Amino acid sequence: MTTAGPPDFEFDTEDDAYTPRPRDTWIAGRAESSPDTAAVTHPVDDTEVATVAVPTPEQAATAVETAVGLGRIDDEQLRTGALQIAAGELEARHEELSELLTAESGIPLRWAQREVDDAVAVLRYAARHPLPREGRVSSDGGVTTLIHDVPRGPVLGVASPEAPLRSAAHAVAAALAVGAPVIVAAGTATPLSALALGEALGEVGLPEGAFSVLPGDEPEAGDLVRIDTTARSRGAAVVVTDIPDVADVADVAERIAVAATRQGGMRPEAVRRAVVCAAVADELLPALTSAVEAQPTGSAYDTSVSVGALPADITERAAAWLSEATAAGATVLAGGTSGEPTLVTGTEDEPTCGPVLAVTVADEPEEALAAVAVPGAATPAVGLFTGDTALAMRARSHLEAARVVVGDVPDYDPATVRITMHAITTPQLTTLT
Repeated sequence: MTTAGPPDFEFDTEDDAYTPRPRDTWIAGRAESSPDTAAVTHPVDDTEVATVAVPTPEQAATAVETAVGLGRIDDEQLRTGALQIAAGELEARHEELSELLTAESGIPLRWAQREVDDAVAVLRYAARHPLPREGRVSSDGGVTTLIHDVPRGPVLGVASPEAPLRSAAHAVAAALAVGAPVIVAAGTATPLSALALGEALGEVGLPEGAFSVLPGDEPEAGDLVRIDTTARSRGAAVVVTDIPDVADVADVAERIAVAATRQGGMRPEAVRRAVVCAAVADELLPALTSAVEAQPTGSAYDTSVSVGALPADITERAAAWLSEATAAGATVLAGGTSGEPTLVTGTEDEPTCGPVLAVTVADEPEEALAAVAVPGAATPAVGLFTGDTALAMRARSHLEAARVVVGDVPDYDPATVRITMHAITTPQLTTLT
């Protein structure tokens, strides 16, 4: 298996032996070692993958202080060029990084390859769509106001163990697109791909303090604007009101089954609930049951595998949820054993983790939308399968969702970096009287 970065060793000159040196941390744009280290292990079988340098409190403080001292990175050409170069570096190491992701996180290789693609895509998207320098003009009563969006401060991006490379790239892309320094908190469970991103950024000529990648605990974030891609109160959902072409039933079922179970259902975009209108339920539910049963499981290094093995704590939590649901009257349509792709019906509760999908039937489209529009509990994304254009347009106002995807299941979209860019900026007004 390949690993990120050059083979970096400490040599014992007395007996010509050598031992691998821990992967460096990135402090204010520089690769540094540390007396503190942590072993990175595969989440399923606990085999050791690598050792990383964990920054000392002094190193972490230096990363924060240097980022705060840098303030803004105003040179747009430098920032966009850095994003393009970093994207190219990741793309050139595609196979290596895919294997690295699988090793550190257990993500099946086929989806690890997709994650590298997503990381490259979001860096390039941000490079093409940086924060406009020109700003906006507002005139009222003879007073002209120039409005520029500026960074709220240096950014702390918390990498997600379920998408370690993509989440780190998303935070970096958003920060550099708006001109903010960025610190990636990579944790110790899955820091290797984020450190590989640090290696790519180290080649692009950014100023000191523009980026840091810190395995270990999050640094004190008092002066930082925090982006947390790990926080999810609910999973994604799918609503199916009608399928205009009966030949598409199997395709829709397959898309939903994959979205619910791929990567063991642990993706940030994993679909947890599906609501199907009664008009299509008789055709879709059997097809969905078959599609869930057919999802390939096995070794994460087999590119035909979609689900993969899961850590014991995840399978235990999924089994506990399923036991409670069936005790309350839910019916298992597919799967049902530990770590197996599973489809249940007869419950309004949302599965908490694992490759488990809950499906319910609604009488009418408006009822189906209402079933996933829980007040005060926003769904990150909703996929809507419908041939009714008017319903598709109404869905936006009915659903508390960051995204509504019409005609497909929710998946990662590099354009969502714009949402993050908006969240880490604030308007700055210049008034001309």
